[in-house]
Parts: sequence; C-alpha cells; structure tokens
Amino acid sequence: MAPPIPDDYGAIDALLDAGDLDGAREMLAQVPLADEGYAVLRHKLAMYEGSLPPGAVMQRLIQLMRRDADWHGAKELYKEASNTAYQSRQSTTSHSHPPPPVKSHGGDKPES
Repeated sequence: MAPPIPDDYGAIDALLDAGDLDGAREMLAQVPLADEGYAVLRHKLAMYEGSLPPGAVMQRLIQLMRRDADWHGAKELYKEASNTAYQSRQSTTSHSHPPPPVKSHGGDKPES
C-alpha cells in the first residue's frame, strides 16, 4: 500500500515542473531516503537531471505500482518517462511491440 501523500509533496512537484531542480533537491534532501512517500518525486528529479534514464524510471515506477496500482503520481510520471524515452529514441514502439511472425501460406513462394 502506498504511503500517505506528504504535506509538501505538491510544493516539491511544482518546483520540478517549473524546472527548479535545485529547490526540489534541497527539499528532498531534508527527507530520509527510506520515506517512500517521496519515491515518485525522487525518480522525477533523477530523470529531469539526467542521473536516471527514462527507462530505468519506468522500471522503478512499475515496482511501486505493483505494490499499489494507484501510487500517487506514478502513472503520470510513467507516461511522461515513456514519452521522453520515445522522443529521445531510447524506446520505440517496435521494441515494445514486435511485429507478429510472418506465416507462409504457400502462395508467396516463387514458382520453379
């Protein structure tokens, strides 16, 4: 089950969205690493500053959502990380969804 949403969660998230990574980092530095209520924000900061690639952020968010599908902010950040990965060519739909195997029906063979 996801921990309760911390009181300053919205303020830190707003800093991240505004691009104030230093301000968000300062606020997060005051919180023990073991406090999972800030997990999504820590992943968001790591992705924004480039210390964690979007694919790795997605994997960590999946772990959180397996524990609680409604983990606060996880789905939104997952979508953002997925879009970022796609736009930076770290991920493509062809990697996510390989084409189905081609079955021969005999009609595509050259005649002898």
